Order: sequence, then structure tokens, then C-alpha cells
Amino acid sequence: MNLPSLLRDSIINRSRVEWKDHTGRYPILYNCNIYVGCQHDCRYCYARLMTKRFLPSFSWTNVHVVENAVALAQEDVSQPPGRIMFCSMTDPYQSVEASTRLARRTLEVLVESHHHILILTKSPLVIRDFTLLSDRSNVEVGFTITSLRDLPAWEPYAPGNTKRIEALKHAHDLGVKTFVSVEPWIPDISEPTKIVEALKDVADRFIFGSMNYMAVSRKYYAEELPNLIRFLEENRVNYYVKKELRSCLPKGFTT
Repeated sequence: MNLPSLLRDSIINRSRVEWKDHTGRYPILYNCNIYVGCQHDCRYCYARLMTKRFLPSFSWTNVHVVENAVALAQEDVSQPPGRIMFCSMTDPYQSVEASTRLARRTLEVLVESHHHILILTKSPLVIRDFTLLSDRSNVEVGFTITSLRDLPAWEPYAPGNTKRIEALKHAHDLGVKTFVSVEPWIPDISEPTKIVEALKDVADRFIFGSMNYMAVSRKYYAEELPNLIRFLEENRVNYYVKKELRSCLPKGFTT
């Protein structure tokens, strides 16, 4: 598979993407994107929709490989300790990774650094690298779970949720720190309470976020979010609700 490639000046960059530091040790957030574009082509993807808005001629699924990612990572890890989102604008384990092994080679650098690595994927291909990631205090592997069932209409080329859940359970069994990202919460489809009920024994924490760059009623979240938060609190689940979603809470809401 011949994909377009590019070179960059840096690979670990300060990020404004919200991701709460639950450890209290890493106030700085970085991103590390080794690919530009994504073969999953998820219909709700904020990165795809944002790129389409500002770069209408760019083909999102025509993925570009950052060829010098490993060399840049070796240089950039000297920055002050922080959390590194791997990746924030694409999936590091999309299908091209099977041949490039770029995620694996970059992670070999990152996991030995003083940073906290947050791997976020929709692909069971990450299982290949569990030998590198297990039993490390500075690594978490997260899976985007948008439902307990597969959603081909929303995620046409991504591995289904059922495969992600199997990989999540495998990670937990191997001692890999895990999290589940219910982002986006797709109205009337995701059923986040059911996701938590099914996965709370194999996920160390849950992240919840709304749909962005799409016409979704805030009223839906305003009605449903309080019930979810009460459930999470009653069941003592380790969770974080992102600001955009949290802004939908009714005024004066308390748990």
C-alpha cells in the first residue's frame, strides 16, 4: 500500500484538546499524531469534519504518514513532563499501521520517557503491542466505545464496538491500564449507562463527550446527562465529563 508521506519539524506538541489529568502529576497536555487523516472515516469524527471545513480539498481517508515521527519523538520527549495523547486527531492503529508499524516504533520511545501516555484507538490491532505496554505505570490504553453493538452506518470502516470490547477485556486481563471513551455520545444510540454497566469491571475509568460539528440538540444531553451522573456517582465509577457536554447540565444540578 503506497500512501502519501510527509515530514514535520515536531511530533509532540502542546495541545488545547481537553483531557483531564486524573493523576495530579501532569499539568501539561501534548498531542502526538503520527498519521494525518484516518481510514475509519467515521461519520461523526470532529477531526474529519473540522478538516473538511477548513481544508475542503483534503481527502481525509487518503492518509499521510509522518515518516520522521520516530526521530522527532526522540528529540521531543525532552520537553517538560506531561500527558501525551496518542493520537488526538487520528487513530494510531488504523489499518495502515499493520504494515508501517509506526505506532509501535514511536511508542518504544514514548513509554521510556517521563511522560504519561494516553493511547486512544478503535482497533484491536493494539493487542500486538500489549507486550510493550503492560505493567507500565505511565501508559493507559483507551478504546472509543460508542455502543455495545456495532454501528456500521456511523463507523463504516472502523473495527466494530464488539471487537474493541474484546480487546479492552484482553488488555485488562494482561494488566494494562485501561479507559473507555464514550465520545461521541450519540443520542438515542450509545446508551452510556449500559456501556458502563457492561464494562466497569474491565475499565479503570470512563470519559464522556458530546457530538461536535454536528447538529445535535443540547436539550437531549440536558435531559439525559443528570441521570448518567447520578448512576456513576451511586456506583462509584471513576469518570470524567468533558466541558462541552458538562455545559448542558441544568443550572443548579447537584449529585
